[in-house]
Amino acid sequence: MSRILQLFDCPIREIKDWLPIIRDQGFNYIQISPMQKNKVDNTNGWWLLYQPLGFEIGNKLGTKEDLHELCNEARKYGIGIIADAVINHVANKCDEEPLEPHPDVDRDLLENDGCFKQKAQITNWDDRGQVTNLCMGLPGLNPNSPIVQEKVINMFNDYSDLGVEGIRLDAAKSIALPDEGCSFYENVLGSLNRFLPLVYGEVLFPTPELIDRYSKHMKVLTNGDFYDKDRIIRYAESHDSFLSTKDLGYTRNWPIEKVLDEYLRLAGEEGKSENILFYPRNYCDHWHAWKSDEVRRANQYVKERERRRTA
Repeated sequence: MSRILQLFDCPIREIKDWLPIIRDQGFNYIQISPMQKNKVDNTNGWWLLYQPLGFEIGNKLGTKEDLHELCNEARKYGIGIIADAVINHVANKCDEEPLEPHPDVDRDLLENDGCFKQKAQITNWDDRGQVTNLCMGLPGLNPNSPIVQEKVINMFNDYSDLGVEGIRLDAAKSIALPDEGCSFYENVLGSLNRFLPLVYGEVLFPTPELIDRYSKHMKVLTNGDFYDKDRIIRYAESHDSFLSTKDLGYTRNWPIEKVLDEYLRLAGEEGKSENILFYPRNYCDHWHAWKSDEVRRANQYVKERERRRTA
């Protein structure tokens, strides 16, 4: 059973200092933000971490060495580190040309047209053909490309060598499944040098049928109400639902008390999942809510069920 603290946009060196209280709050995993080398501009927006230039590890959050030290230290507290991985797209050139890759994107990708999806944006999120074949506002990568797959495998193995114990696959809903003619999940997740205890893909606003299909390959991080408790990871709030300004930002006006109540509900005896994730609100006074009694109590519910299950 996984109790994950998402330390969004937090420098790796700072996280080391919080390990004792993270353990005491009942978390057994920390999800860090993407560490891929990313686009930089004068906006300094949080979304820049989700505009990678490729699959090289190391950015403003820290170096490979910083991550290796964090993984070693976290292990002493019984905590595993999960890396957030952006695999569906790369950074764009500019807002005026959103589907044109940034000139600093990995040359191996830029010089092979087969590495990219069609240069057209998704207009209907209920159309699987569009969701998996078109772009979600940034230059989309072709998951069937052997070059793309090899680079993702190498990055995942690099993370594993550094001591990372899990991977979050960003925008996994836009990577087609094997029954849709895509070999990505089978090839990539089947080619890692070491078993990773926790791998999950982000699948937002899903149908039960879609969750069922994705969960054959990994656990699924979702806001969807599909309750095979061992196969999904649920959250009360995510960085997208809080920080986004459009329809995706559906919790940004929630009082923090509602978020805590929802987290308690998900974790409770009649909860929705055996695996839960808590996102501390960034850039506001509520960031310290992860240290609250409510969060500790919620995690204890899940820990106690795990203890009874294994007794």
